[in-house]
Amino acid sequence: MRKALVLVAALIVVFAAGWIIDDKILGGDISRNVSIGGVEVGRFSVDEAGQRLDEAGFDQRELHLTWSGLSVTRTAEDFGVSVDYSDALADAANRGGFFRQPFRWIGSLFSSSSYDVTYDLDDTVLASFFGIGDDAVFPLDFGRPAIELVDGEFVEVDARSVATVDVAALRGEVLAAARDETIGAEIAVPVEGETSIDRGADEIIAQASEMTAGGIQVRLKGQFEIINIPEAAVRSWIVFGGTSTSPTIELNPSLVQSTIETLYLGIGEKGEDAKFRISITGDVLIVGGALGSVCCDPAIVEAIHEALLDGDNLVEVWPIEDPDAHGIAWAESLGVTELIGEFTTYYKPGQTRVTNIHRIVELTQGALIHPEETFSINEYVGVRTRVNGFVDAGVIMNGTFQTSVGGGISQYATTLFNAAFFAGLDFGEYQSHSIYISRYPYGREATVSHPHPDLQIKTTTPYTVLVWPTVTADSITVSLYSTPYVTGEQTGQTEAREAASCTRVATERTRTYEDGRVEIDHVTARYRPEGVACDGTSTRPTTSTSTTTIPTSTSLP
Repeated sequence: MRKALVLVAALIVVFAAGWIIDDKILGGDISRNVSIGGVEVGRFSVDEAGQRLDEAGFDQRELHLTWSGLSVTRTAEDFGVSVDYSDALADAANRGGFFRQPFRWIGSLFSSSSYDVTYDLDDTVLASFFGIGDDAVFPLDFGRPAIELVDGEFVEVDARSVATVDVAALRGEVLAAARDETIGAEIAVPVEGETSIDRGADEIIAQASEMTAGGIQVRLKGQFEIINIPEAAVRSWIVFGGTSTSPTIELNPSLVQSTIETLYLGIGEKGEDAKFRISITGDVLIVGGALGSVCCDPAIVEAIHEALLDGDNLVEVWPIEDPDAHGIAWAESLGVTELIGEFTTYYKPGQTRVTNIHRIVELTQGALIHPEETFSINEYVGVRTRVNGFVDAGVIMNGTFQTSVGGGISQYATTLFNAAFFAGLDFGEYQSHSIYISRYPYGREATVSHPHPDLQIKTTTPYTVLVWPTVTADSITVSLYSTPYVTGEQTGQTEAREAASCTRVATERTRTYEDGRVEIDHVTARYRPEGVACDGTSTRPTTSTSTTTIPTSTSLP
């Protein structure tokens, strides 16, 4: 009996010593074989266990949400999932009373204990993925409503509906996927039917209907007559704009302006452009330039808009100076001040071609070439017809002399070409006569026909150029007026054979600018004998040919 008691006592001592050494001295706050949320925390202090749990990343599992063809991948934490293991950690560290601790220790040697963490979800964070803001992954902004005028009433024509998210079900699926990795991370956002979207159409329609009800009345400033613009017309002016969150009601300016102008058609007088004239002494004169008045000031659009918004039903409109009229101040600003280039060619009086020369002078006298613009004879004058005052006269066609309406105006073209040459202006399209005519400067001339060839004069100066052609009984002079900027002079000329029967002439021009710059360019001409192509073949209707290779001087009859 005594030995038995000694043995029991010895066992108790060994048990107590083992408990004290293993659990109290070598152990931590938590018994061995304890896990929280699957993370082993046995024999760790509470702080050490907390650190291990922090590193476990319970809320860092990636989840994939899909909805309406859109998808997003974020961690569970990003979707609003939070994890709390403070209660589990407290339970794991609670060993009970002193006398129970040895027995719990011995039990931990042969079994394990586990505790669950608590998952929660912040609904506001999850909801932020759905919304109207720029940060919303799944947008619920379907734009401002489309409103049209139908039978005199404003109507929303694109009503929208959207699938309604089952919030409770979505919350449950996100929490389940965050908690249990055996559950798939792909989550299709659950829906519970559809609901129509209120994009504020009713409110904006009510406002527009109220502000246009009954139309509006207008009265021209200084008059007593009041004109009523009916409701339907006013509503046709309405333009719905803005965004879904900030809709606006505006007016179509062109519709408002055209309506008012139609009501007061004939009010005021159109303005008259200022015109240039050249005195007999060569001075530049500016004449005319009446500004006139027309209906109505564009500010009337804003005035009517404000009246509609404020509920006023009478608006006063007022005329303005004709915006299309260019007055004297405009003409003075162009820089047309003095002669910058001039050239004269001669003809025999009494020829029918002289009628055409005089006519094109009438049509182009006073033409303006503004900076960076191109003056085209064909565009400015148009097709030469009998209705426009032109007659039949000699022309060159297919390398032979024939007759056609408008013949002879190439003399005008050549004269203008030379005036522009010496004025230092640039050329666009131009072409010499195919047969050299002795009354023109050799290699420095131009012809025209409609639509081609054309003569185009360009101005690259900062000033407008006035074209002022004049005629006498036996001559045509083209004078160009502007502000002196550049002059040109012929400083050389070369010839070269081209094919069998043609000669190409290159005329060198030296341009000197007011700032001292000097530039050299060239104009070209190509001549052939009458009735002969460059390859030596005949262009006449007969079979006879000519092999003459030197250009001949030819005069029109």
